[in-house]
Amino acid sequence: MALKIDMSGGGKVVKPYWKRMICADRAGLSLRADVREHLAMAVRECGFQSLRQHGMFHDDMFIWVEKDKGFNFQYLFSNYDYYLGIGIRPFVELSFLPRWMASDDKTVFTSKCPACPPKDLADWRKMVFTTVKHLVERYGIEEVRTWHFETWNEPNIPFWSGTQAQYFELYRQAVLAVKSVDASLRVGGPATANFTPDSTGVYKPSWVEDFFAFCDKEKLPVDFVSTHPYPTDYPFDDNTKTCKCVVRDRKSTFCDLTLLRQMVNASPFQKAEIHCNEWGTSPSCRDRTHDHVFSGTFHLENLLRCTGLVDSLARWSLSDITEEGVPGHEEFFGGWGIVSPHGLKKPAFHAFAFLNRCGGTLIHNDPDQGVAVFQSDANSWQVLLYNHHPYASTEATWETVEGIEKMIGVGPSRHFVLELAGLPHRVRIKSALVDREHGWAEQAWRQMGAPTWPNARQLDRLRLEQEPARATRTANTIEGRLSISETVGDLGMLLLEIESA
Repeated sequence: MALKIDMSGGGKVVKPYWKRMICADRAGLSLRADVREHLAMAVRECGFQSLRQHGMFHDDMFIWVEKDKGFNFQYLFSNYDYYLGIGIRPFVELSFLPRWMASDDKTVFTSKCPACPPKDLADWRKMVFTTVKHLVERYGIEEVRTWHFETWNEPNIPFWSGTQAQYFELYRQAVLAVKSVDASLRVGGPATANFTPDSTGVYKPSWVEDFFAFCDKEKLPVDFVSTHPYPTDYPFDDNTKTCKCVVRDRKSTFCDLTLLRQMVNASPFQKAEIHCNEWGTSPSCRDRTHDHVFSGTFHLENLLRCTGLVDSLARWSLSDITEEGVPGHEEFFGGWGIVSPHGLKKPAFHAFAFLNRCGGTLIHNDPDQGVAVFQSDANSWQVLLYNHHPYASTEATWETVEGIEKMIGVGPSRHFVLELAGLPHRVRIKSALVDREHGWAEQAWRQMGAPTWPNARQLDRLRLEQEPARATRTANTIEGRLSISETVGDLGMLLLEIESA
């Protein structure tokens, strides 16, 4: 049976929260030309509006290298000048510490970022205050008022050797420092990792309720709440001494964000923004799903299902140039990025690029059927058709190509028949298709023999193969009605852009 949709008016105005934020690894890596090229491409094609990254206070940024030395913002300003120049704002994560300020030897990442409380909170407060003050002096208070200042990253896991109470005190000092520069600047947290099950099996965001209770009791502001709702986990098993894959229900992200919204609405901080500022198919840095077409339809289905629940649901991360662990050993290795080390676009990149081409009015949205229809203006519409399915098995591994194919499995094609009404008498239809045969860079890379690091000639070919299959046609409507019949293969996604011809 055909799905009938009136394109002539109505619909719901939506905030494109899918492009509110993208994440990158460490601030120091953004000094690299290739990382900046990846970011510029993503801003241009996906429309991302803000960038969150770790380690602005790490030693490799040289902000405060010794207690008796002055501050140095050369590298930070270089990054922020570049970001603003290409049209993206910083979402400022206040982390980690310069080595001299660390209270113990706990570090994370290959760059050995201190992951502990500061020895002296007065030094932390001075560093935050001085940094924010210089940002305001350079970029102006009206600009910086549009930014967000987040305290630390994932203090509920080994990115923080201290206690919850010590983190809350770190937050207090960050608030006092930032607000003493300008009371209207936005501060938030607790930036915790993942949702975990309570005693009844209900998954809840770590520390959020305790964070609200602390801030309410201490009369501290919460301008935004942040947490990381991955729908899978990768916990360490003490018995086997290995990490294991824990895959949750297909709608777990929707359930998590619905609960988070309810928690904020019931809290003393009902006006707080909600930024889920790390998310993706999994938090593992060696998950072959990240390179797969599965990731593209996963993003479309979840982002469209969760429309209106939060202010951002940000992919971790932009690029496979990362150093949380040892850098990737080949072009496609299951890294977090939506682009490979050489900037090759993955299917998840195309999901964001497709959404960025959609207008601000949502006429129809059915994630279960894989259909979303948008309108940009009186003469242009976008139709998204996608064919996602959940993992077929959770018993294999996502660290190998064979394992991830067993986990994902193969699903049937999906046939769509749409009857569109209210269109002009003649339309132009542009199509862009990503599926197992089109727009999947990793697959093309494997077909050429999986060269560990492709040479210039191979990269030229891969840059052609990475793009969606595109076509353009014109059609006459019958009294403004147009019938569309499309078959989308397993894990495929099709964007149709319709405009008056």
